Amino acid sequence: MTENFDLPEGNDVYWEKWVDVYEEEINELKEIERELMSREFEDEPMPYAPEEEQALAFPAIRTIMTPFGILPLTEQSLASKYFKFWVGHSNFKLLKSYVDTIESTNGVETVDVLTPYRFRISIGKLFKDRTVMAEVRKRLLNSL
Repeated sequence: MTENFDLPEGNDVYWEKWVDVYEEEINELKEIERELMSREFEDEPMPYAPEEEQALAFPAIRTIMTPFGILPLTEQSLASKYFKFWVGHSNFKLLKSYVDTIESTNGVETVDVLTPYRFRISIGKLFKDRTVMAEVRKRLLNSL
């Protein structure tokens, strides 16, 4: 993956939209299901494929472990449908005090530190993403 931005001269925070890998997986499964369903209505007989027949007869129920226990992984249970997630990339180590600064910013619902230089936040539905991200960046850089 090639990045199209200049590296900062000093300390900085860059943002990118968080991608839900489970959402991509569900979309791929939907595409496979549509393809299999379209075969059923073709004039030609479908080639014998026992694994496809089994998949249609007994659909797999994907699950995910959450703080609330094991939940079925469906379009309705995707975190990306309920939270506005963004990933912050910093060129300085994220100390505990910096995480507290992020967490105390208005509009930030959750903070997850992914690496010493990367964190994910969710922004409340009633807040503008860019405004909250700009405030997090400003507060972080002021605390250095």
